[in-house]
Amino acid sequence: MAPLQLTPPLCFHKNHRNVRLSNPTRRWLYNRIFLGGIGAFGCYLALRYQLAAWEARRHPGDGNYLCSSDMVDFLLYMPLNLISNAAGRLVENQSVPARVHNWFVQAAVYWHALDMSESEQKTNFDTFQQFYVRDWTPTARPVDAAASVVAPCDGQVLAVNTDVESTSLVQVKGLTYGMRSLLQDTLPPLNKDTRRRVAVVLHMRNKDFHHVIAPLSFECEKSVYVPGSLLPATAAGYHWIPSVLTINERLVLKGTSSDKERLPVYMALVGSTLTGRITLYMDKRVRTNYLNPPGYAVHLPYASKPVVARGERLATFNWGSSVVLVMDVPTRCTALKRAGDVVKAGEALFQF
Repeated sequence: MAPLQLTPPLCFHKNHRNVRLSNPTRRWLYNRIFLGGIGAFGCYLALRYQLAAWEARRHPGDGNYLCSSDMVDFLLYMPLNLISNAAGRLVENQSVPARVHNWFVQAAVYWHALDMSESEQKTNFDTFQQFYVRDWTPTARPVDAAASVVAPCDGQVLAVNTDVESTSLVQVKGLTYGMRSLLQDTLPPLNKDTRRRVAVVLHMRNKDFHHVIAPLSFECEKSVYVPGSLLPATAAGYHWIPSVLTINERLVLKGTSSDKERLPVYMALVGSTLTGRITLYMDKRVRTNYLNPPGYAVHLPYASKPVVARGERLATFNWGSSVVLVMDVPTRCTALKRAGDVVKAGEALFQF
């Protein structure tokens, strides 16, 4: 009878020091390295975004944290339009109990320190979307009767160009973007002896109302839907992504002021991440936030040229985004706001 022998200890490959890293039994290590790389890249993006947000608050004219063109290409590959469309359907889904929607409403009110005293409806919203597009009270947004041009929306002023001499607008220091690309139209020639061209960019924050009013009385000649991406067009995104306003989906309104000056007026309502749907009250045919958008801009001319009175509601963003106002003004015009200021709809913006 053979003597008893000790059984050699079991040795698992994934813990054995002699097994090479290329062994398939140690793929768990590759998975951790891969997931760690994704996490590190996500932290890098978040850090750059927060640095851009800090710059937007402290140095609104600088552009030291702009990302590279390769990063822009990477962001364009992300399914932000699909994510925005899905988020929009979720927040307006009435199959979700109203109490769940109101839990998120209470969290948003607390997180953004919202002043609900200016809202007509303060509680008991049917959906989270209804909360976001809530109306202000009749006295909450008075229109300044003495101002020549008023702010078209609540928000933060991202940029003010008081003398645009070329066909480009300054985004931040050292970076410009084309007005023709933004507005999908060629602006009329400017008589520099009597007029100058101004432009202002406003961003509607989460804590603001998301309605857009007419900054002055004008005749609307046409609207243009421009398909595009839905990159973040926040104050941080404005300081992080080059030419973000010309990349994103937008709705452009072209008109002429109805006073004796007959000034050309352009308004670009620019979408953003989670902000693809825009309601245009003068033309309910206009649709935005396509999952498969057309490959061309859709021009809708208005033969009747409807007149929009100053302070009249033009549109509503289902989530906050940005509004760009470009117009010609007399040379004596004075800008009453500057980059970094916070404005409310109806406040004085330009005086002439």
